[in-house]
Amino acid sequence: MTAVDDAPRTTPRLTFQLPGRWLAVDPRDPAAASAQVDAAVRDLVGPADDAAIARRRLRAAFQRAVDTARDAAAHALFLCIEIVPDLATPASLTVHAPEGMRMSPAIGTSADAVLGVLGESFRVLAVPGIDTAQRLEGPRASMLRIDRLHEENVEEDGVTAVATRLEAEYWFAVPGSKQVVLASFATPLGELRSAMLNLFDSIALAASFATEDTADPPAH
Repeated sequence: MTAVDDAPRTTPRLTFQLPGRWLAVDPRDPAAASAQVDAAVRDLVGPADDAAIARRRLRAAFQRAVDTARDAAAHALFLCIEIVPDLATPASLTVHAPEGMRMSPAIGTSADAVLGVLGESFRVLAVPGIDTAQRLEGPRASMLRIDRLHEENVEEDGVTAVATRLEAEYWFAVPGSKQVVLASFATPLGELRSAMLNLFDSIALAASFATEDTADPPAH
């Protein structure tokens, strides 16, 4: 199990307990990130010639996660290798605090107030996936989840197939503030939407915020 936090030390840290094996990637270093993605893909798929198509698809999915994290100035990016031994589970987790996502001074700092205003603003803006919005309450954090599926045409060796990618966003209310932190999961296993959402939910619901003074030592 891997302990992860979003790591700006001047604000409360959002900490995740990630089951299985995950690879930490620094999206700010393109060369190093590319090398780490290649290593992760080889670990997941293997080097066999008949796995070339699977490697290309998985590498494209992981590279998209790296590029998205870099563009969003993410605090952290993690690529899933496996949840249980010998069961490859390609997925990514990106964590950041979007600039400008501070709620109006007119509202309070309770999670209900912050997430309520956030959800209403998403509805007004017709944010993709808002029809899936759900409030989730973990023992130590409150969040708003939205998810969306993307169907993409993939062409390999003259054959076109449709691949489905799942994205799930968890908007966490930072305790005692009007701020939010976004944890965004993505996986090319969109056909397994329910199973993957159950996995992502379990990780998000176990997350917690901790200040520098009260943070527990990370678990391993």
